[in-house]
Order: sequence, then C-alpha cells, then structure tokens
Amino acid sequence: MNDLIDIDWEQLHQVSEDDPEFELELLTMLAEDVKIHIAELRQAIADRDLIAIAHEAHYIKGASANVGIVSITTIANQIERLATEKLMPNAALLVEQMAIDLGHLEAYLATRN
Repeated sequence: MNDLIDIDWEQLHQVSEDDPEFELELLTMLAEDVKIHIAELRQAIADRDLIAIAHEAHYIKGASANVGIVSITTIANQIERLATEKLMPNAALLVEQMAIDLGHLEAYLATRN
C-alpha cells in the first residue's frame, strides 16, 4: 500500500466487486483520464473560463470519487466550489497539488504492474 495516495478501499472494492485485477484496471484508466482533464483544467484556468473550470473539476471529482481516490476528489471539489463562487486565486496551486497526487497514484500503479 502507498501512504502517499489516499484511497477509499471500501469504495474501490465495492465498485470492482472485490476483483483486484479490475481495481488496477480502474485505477489505471482513472489516472490516464485525470491526466487529460488536468491539462484541460490548466487551460481553462489560463483562459479564466470559470464555466470550463467548474466543468472539468466536476468531472474529475466524480470520476475519482467513483473509484475512491479521496485526495483528488477533495481537491477537485474545492476547485469546483471556487469556480462557482468566482474565487479563483488559488486554483492553479490546487491543480498542481492534484497533479502531484496523480503522480502518487501513478507511482503506486507502477509498483503493481
């Protein structure tokens, strides 16, 4: 287990129906997907597009919550909330923390393959 990434194992086991191989597949697909959406989120922040920021953050929040990646879910929720409140001064920092957490997930997956 990797202490750097906060995984809700109960949620992941429930979604995968306790299939360890499927869990790795789900986490791998999530990591690939979130990487794309982080890039989109960075662009939306650069463009100061609050609607796109909220949309990307919402997508990441839902996808990561579905498989139990707590840290990414929490940060995405913060970004979505800030975008809807039009308070974006820390959004770029939050996205960078999300990218670090994604790196931790990728490192965890690398030890499993």
